[in-house]
Amino acid sequence: MTDNMLQPLSDVVLLQCISEGKEAAFEEFYQRYSVPVFNYLVRLTHDNGVAEELLQDVFLVIWQDSGAFRGHASVKTWLFRIAHHRAVSWLRQRPGNTQSDFENLSVTDITTDPEGQIIEAWTAKQIRAALDSLSSKHRAVLELAFFHDLPYTEIAQVIQCPVGTVKSRVSYARRCLLQYLKKQGLSEL
Repeated sequence: MTDNMLQPLSDVVLLQCISEGKEAAFEEFYQRYSVPVFNYLVRLTHDNGVAEELLQDVFLVIWQDSGAFRGHASVKTWLFRIAHHRAVSWLRQRPGNTQSDFENLSVTDITTDPEGQIIEAWTAKQIRAALDSLSSKHRAVLELAFFHDLPYTEIAQVIQCPVGTVKSRVSYARRCLLQYLKKQGLSEL
């Protein structure tokens, strides 16, 4: 893709190439961001199939409108804003359709100790259940802050609200998660 194979293209350069119709740039951009965006969409919609459809919609927007990127935010923030809006639109259209598909997601084996694996699987399941207990707006800010390492200012851009609201949602969501997990016996988190 690049003349200098040691240096990957920046996100901004990739978007410029995509706006020029370069499929290789689109493929590289997709490889770079499809997994984190898909994970974000799954956590918001609780449905792998819907998340996959929304992911395709998001990348169709990228293919068609990459030239619309103006650099007012990072490319990552712009991309997650598109994904966030797609998920919120889906959630508004189908408020009763929020069945969780998290049980189908695999838990990565970190240890070869069977007892440790059972504890890790139970803990991961409890954390997923705790996240599921939150509203989509609270899951969204936690997802962006902790799984995608976005600063509060960029999260505010993604979900289009003031930074203070992001801070408030993160604080509230963390308290709710801790309460839920303590009730489940995970008091040492």
